Amino acid sequence: MKPLWKVAAFEYRRNVFKKSFLFVILSVPCFIAFSIGMGFFIEKNRTDVRPVGIVDDCGVIRDAKLPPGMIADWAAGYAKPVEFILYATEQDARLAVESNRIQAYYLLPADYYTTRQVEQRYIQSPGENAEMQFFDFLQLHLAAPHSPQTAIRAAAGNSTIVRSLDGQRLIPAGGPTFSLLMPFFIVIAFFAMIMMGSGYMQSAVTDEKENRTMEILLTSISPFQLIGGKILGIVAISFTLLLTWTVIVLISIFIAAQVGVAWFNDLSMDWRTILASLVIAIPAYVLATALMIAIGSMIAAERESQPVGMVFVFLHLAPIFISWSFINHPHSTLAVILSLLPFTSMLAVGMRNIFTIVPAWQVLTSSFLQSICALAAIWLASRAFHHGMLRYGQRLNWRRVLAGKSGGLT
Repeated sequence: MKPLWKVAAFEYRRNVFKKSFLFVILSVPCFIAFSIGMGFFIEKNRTDVRPVGIVDDCGVIRDAKLPPGMIADWAAGYAKPVEFILYATEQDARLAVESNRIQAYYLLPADYYTTRQVEQRYIQSPGENAEMQFFDFLQLHLAAPHSPQTAIRAAAGNSTIVRSLDGQRLIPAGGPTFSLLMPFFIVIAFFAMIMMGSGYMQSAVTDEKENRTMEILLTSISPFQLIGGKILGIVAISFTLLLTWTVIVLISIFIAAQVGVAWFNDLSMDWRTILASLVIAIPAYVLATALMIAIGSMIAAERESQPVGMVFVFLHLAPIFISWSFINHPHSTLAVILSLLPFTSMLAVGMRNIFTIVPAWQVLTSSFLQSICALAAIWLASRAFHHGMLRYGQRLNWRRVLAGKSGGLT
């Protein structure tokens, strides 16, 4: 088996040390860094902890009788509470805004109890947190005649829980969190592996055929050792990408959580959905790669395989084009069928897991079907390689491959 490992090591070195591979391995970190940077930029622009002024012409806040320490207890409910400063006149508040001592001020007119209208004045738009906390602060004082517990509860507002129709999935009111989307990200990572790994595998056989080194190799190594070594090398390349991306993603998540990007606050994982994604993604990877080997063994030149490779890409991406069906009806007949079929099941299950929990029988059935198809694809790839390894500039007929005959060039 020593020649097999030599082929694997050669295939690994030949592809990993290319400039194109370096670009691929850095593309994901750059995308992650850009996404986190944009998230941090948006979060920073939405949050401003500078004080906010209030001009109270109707006495809502000025005349409220709050127990000592009540405002401090209420402010403790915020991660970054905003300080509110009362100004006697609007002119004082305006000067504070112009001198950048406060980010904005709110004017409660004398007829507030009748109109319920509040005016906001600023030079630059204040943070969303300031506006939210102001109205909670106002609600706290409006409820001052009641008990402190009632006032704080009224100011806290309501907490909305979004639940899927089957009751199995909870979605935060602000939208899916990073942890909720983790299974989908795993699927996307494996999809990237399929594209990269299958592309390398397609060219791995055609290169030797185009430069006429195949017959030299076959004098010192068996076809099984040659194709097996190439498979091991390409698998190692793919998992190098996956491992590198995983480490970079974990470091990026840690940094994002430390700097306060809200999307990464909840990092709890639903291991059932993660396991379901892996159970389907692994045989899907083997299936796609084996089919690419078969295509690479049958075609005359590498450039001819590119249109065929795009067909595999569109098959895997098909669920995205009808994603509306997963959002509105995650357990519809179409969603279930796409979750069971090879090629489409990996992305379909990953998308459905965002909105619901895919039943275990569908995950196991899909994994079983893809495993059977993967074994059949490996068998087909071995026959295609055996019958087409010495054919230069000629295509191999599918009918001859399945029949096991050596002739039948087209």
